[in-house]
Amino acid sequence: MSGIRRLAAGVVCAGFEGTSVSAELKAFLRDVPLAGLVLFGGNVQTLPQVRALTDELRAILSGPIVAIDQEGGRVARIRNGVQEIPSALAIAAACAGAENDEFARSAGEQIAFDLRRAGANVDFAPVADLALTRMNTVIGTRAFGDDPHRVARLAGEFASGLERGGIAATFKHFPGHGSTSVDSHLELPVVEADEATLRSRDLIPFAELLPSARAVMTAHIVARAFEAGRPATVSHRILTELLRGELHFKGVCFTDCLQMNAIAKGIGSERAAVEALIAGADCVLLSHDLDLAARTVDGIARAAENGELPLPRLEEAAARVSLLRSGLKPPLPLEASAPYPGIGERIGLGAVTVVRGEAKAAAGDVAVSFESATSEGAQGEHDRHAALSDYASVREIRAPLDPGEEERDRVLAEIGGHRPIVLTRRAHVYGGQKSAVDRILAAYPDALLASLREPFDAFEFPQARNVACTYGDDTPSIAGLAAVLFDGKPARGSFPLNGAAVARG
Repeated sequence: MSGIRRLAAGVVCAGFEGTSVSAELKAFLRDVPLAGLVLFGGNVQTLPQVRALTDELRAILSGPIVAIDQEGGRVARIRNGVQEIPSALAIAAACAGAENDEFARSAGEQIAFDLRRAGANVDFAPVADLALTRMNTVIGTRAFGDDPHRVARLAGEFASGLERGGIAATFKHFPGHGSTSVDSHLELPVVEADEATLRSRDLIPFAELLPSARAVMTAHIVARAFEAGRPATVSHRILTELLRGELHFKGVCFTDCLQMNAIAKGIGSERAAVEALIAGADCVLLSHDLDLAARTVDGIARAAENGELPLPRLEEAAARVSLLRSGLKPPLPLEASAPYPGIGERIGLGAVTVVRGEAKAAAGDVAVSFESATSEGAQGEHDRHAALSDYASVREIRAPLDPGEEERDRVLAEIGGHRPIVLTRRAHVYGGQKSAVDRILAAYPDALLASLREPFDAFEFPQARNVACTYGDDTPSIAGLAAVLFDGKPARGSFPLNGAAVARG
């Protein structure tokens, strides 16, 4: 392998198919010594299986990056055999004051412990975006809130926990994905806010956190105020002038996955890799196609050989990636003792927030849960829903996320005169769900409404007398809600959003 092609391979991380190292993958990695691999849900069955997989990868590559998205909440690639941690917004709700920020730090350290047992060494977390838009479900509860300074503080505490636990933290998505209503996995979002707004809002968490950070990840967005015609991932103005020059970031700049439609449908994944490196990125990510990864390495090498990608720029990127790799920590034993046993459950309980009325169940109440299998870019496939009936003796009525008229009629009939506990999931997005909830509240004004995802459903139904939020439908969050409703535990959560996004309409 030529020196330039080896440099090119050293600035690419890729995902792959399967739960073990195939002969084809082994041969590929020996021929194309990538900077590292990225684990996704399809690579994961059990914790011991993931550990065996990562042990094999380290036996093939020397000191590779083994990266994963393990944020907590709905974006967590490993769930079996690890502590489940609620969402960033749930952590923010549980951290009612600055004195309780240790929830964020402890969550990060517990995640780091579990990732090191799995053999990972880089976490693409925490999210430093702001929750600014009601329809922004791609970020939503993944953010620590909408106050930029508080988001910076909590994201910083979470990252310090990851780092203390031996995992490299990666702040994302620079320069800020929070004000978009388009999912960059599907299309290219455009941020229309002016520069003064972005500097006083979206950029603040990054400006406060990045000077001492080891890694950051780009956003596939167009921030018109900074560069009108190019996504941030391939913008020299954003990745070099702003990120390096103004914010003094010295670590590794990862691109978000270049196979996301925001890039793949426009510039194209292979071409974007070259343009991202020219712009100032250091490591390009490809999530699930090793043939594409090989072509991308070749394309980077050709661009360096013909002078389009200046060789010093490629050498600089490879050196930064190599420095990061040299400081990564080895795995922990599978049987090691957890630093914060039960932290997920404590956050799930601590996050439950009563917006108005009271959150108490009574004998004979029934739960109405709006739920369906979904497939979202950041989360992947989601068909496991924790149930209140797992924690209390309550009858549950299940309905689709966006029920039609017949389903709405069925739900009303099955409630049968009992007081309903209505578990909503994005009724502010799904018209059929909103209609169903309106009908339930008209028939049962004393119903309890619990908003299980983004908390905006709490403000979609002003007629609801009793409203609570959990900021997630993961197991600890539902267990916490059940403890409040059925066991009389106090709801101590503090609503973590203040801005215009909570306004109805």
